[in-house]
Amino acid sequence: MNAEEIVRTYSDMIYGVAMRYVRNRTDADEVYSDVFYRYFRRERTFDSEEHRKAWLLRVTVNCSKDKVMNRSYPEELTDDMFGSVSFSGMEGTTVEDVMSVRDAIKKLSDEKREVIELFYFSELSVNEISSMLQRPANTVKSQLSRARSELKALLS
Repeated sequence: MNAEEIVRTYSDMIYGVAMRYVRNRTDADEVYSDVFYRYFRRERTFDSEEHRKAWLLRVTVNCSKDKVMNRSYPEELTDDMFGSVSFSGMEGTTVEDVMSVRDAIKKLSDEKREVIELFYFSELSVNEISSMLQRPANTVKSQLSRARSELKALLS
C-alpha cells in the first residue's frame, strides 16, 4: 500500500479513536498528525493489514493518552464525538434519544466508556479492542457486558 492509500484507508479510524480519547478537535488533529508522522518517519513492514491496523490503533491510543495526561487545561467533555452520528438505518430514533445515550455514556467509568465508544462508535471488534488496549478478549467482553447493563439501567 502506498502512503496515500494508507492515509485514505485509516484516517477516519485514527481520527475517530483520537476524538473519543481527547474529546476536542484541536487535540484530535494533533494526535492524528502525530500518528501518521510516526508511521511515515521510517519504513515499516507488517505481516498483514490486520497487523498494520493494530499498530496504528495502538499508537493512536498511546498518543491520545499522552495528550490527555499532558494537558495544561482542564478536560472539557464536548459533544464532538456525536457530531458524526448518522441516523441512517435508525428509523424512529430522535435527536433526544441520541442525547440521552450521550448523557448516559458520559456517566460511565472511563474503562466502560472506552470499550463502548471503541466498539460502537469506532466499530472495532472485540479482538481489535483487546489488541489495542492490551487486555484479554474475555476482559473486553466482560467490560462491554457490564457497560451495556449499566447503560440499560441509566436509560430505563
